[in-house]
Amino acid sequence: MYTKNIARLADKLRFVSVFVLIALLVVGFLLKDKAGIEYFLYPVYDDKEVIDSVFEEENPFVVMYPNADEEKAVAVAAAIAEDKDAEAVTTYANTLGISLSASDAMAMIKTQFSDLTAGFPDELIEGMIESLFKEYLQKDALDGTERVEMYPFVSWVLEYVQTDESFGSLLSDEIKEQCVSAKAMLDSAKNQLVGENYSRIMITTSLQKESDEAFAFVERLDSLLKENLDEYYIMGNTYLAYEMRASYTDEVNLITLISVIFIFIVVAVTFKSLIIPTVLVALIQCAVYLTLSFSYLANLEFYYLAVIIVQAILMGATIDYAILFTNNYRDSRKISDRADSIAAAYSHSMHTILTSSSILFFVTLILGLTAKDPSMVQVCLAIAIGSFFAVALCIIVLPGILAALDKPICYSAKKWEELSLKIKESYRKRRAEKHTEKE
Repeated sequence: MYTKNIARLADKLRFVSVFVLIALLVVGFLLKDKAGIEYFLYPVYDDKEVIDSVFEEENPFVVMYPNADEEKAVAVAAAIAEDKDAEAVTTYANTLGISLSASDAMAMIKTQFSDLTAGFPDELIEGMIESLFKEYLQKDALDGTERVEMYPFVSWVLEYVQTDESFGSLLSDEIKEQCVSAKAMLDSAKNQLVGENYSRIMITTSLQKESDEAFAFVERLDSLLKENLDEYYIMGNTYLAYEMRASYTDEVNLITLISVIFIFIVVAVTFKSLIIPTVLVALIQCAVYLTLSFSYLANLEFYYLAVIIVQAILMGATIDYAILFTNNYRDSRKISDRADSIAAAYSHSMHTILTSSSILFFVTLILGLTAKDPSMVQVCLAIAIGSFFAVALCIIVLPGILAALDKPICYSAKKWEELSLKIKESYRKRRAEKHTEKE
């Protein structure tokens, strides 16, 4: 009784169903690009809130450039440091490569190597630095304008004080070991900034990794580097996400086109019709668009792989529900009117559709709500939401569309049956003629 009433209502509202599908397709298509898409899923740990309350999250960038462009890189690093979102910029030039005067060297050595200078009077240290400057620059006297590059000078000092007799006699074995350790630490620091062919600029920010502000910073950084360096490479999670975002739309469109074409062909061959695969593919693609639109309206973000997986699963799995309903409608339509055929399609299809879709929906929903792995959560929730929309469209909208397009749908089936009968009849006649000729 209820089935017949619903079927009659669907028949009366058949043209409204067509309008609803078209409207949902248009709205979903317009909103799908506004959906929040994540390109990285970061592990969730139990103490994240506690740690974040103490330590501010960092979002580093690394720029690699040829060693030959060191002078250009100095100006580039200075320009990057002026950016409002760059909290720290580290290069060889502004760390190990800084220029030191004798007084600067004394202050730096007392600060950075306090273990080595502890217990020595400032006058003695100053005299030692002056003596080391003279030896390093091979000068008999200093005029106060001399400057040296930090890394080579300090490296030379750490080696020289161990081998020179006048200094060596003042140093204990423990201090000499500390000199060796300090030299190794200095070399390691340089190797992190300067390689055999390329050097690095390390940029520290606290921008959210996939925020609009972070992507804007990437654009400014890329523009600055492009203006000043002939060759460079940017690394970092945000930059990789930025590049993935640039190609995401084209990749999703390609995947959508391929899946639509192949499923269209399969359904067209199955039903021997062009109108039916058009309707069914549009229906399931509408469910995909509604899933993305829902994420935008609900302020949710989907992992980009989840979107691709949902596209494939909805097209490959939930379209079966639409195929089942359509097939039952066409079979019943041979002997019944539109409303009774819709009722028959409901009666013969709902048990299978609701059983299969309920398993898909509830299993993925429960996993999405309880799983700890962020990728599993995103994929399962996206499938649950997408399957819900797909089934809802199949149950609510599809019956009215089938009724609205009843003539072309039934006409194609009838014409195919007539064509099949003609082919079979022609084949029988040819066989009969050949049999007669043999006799």
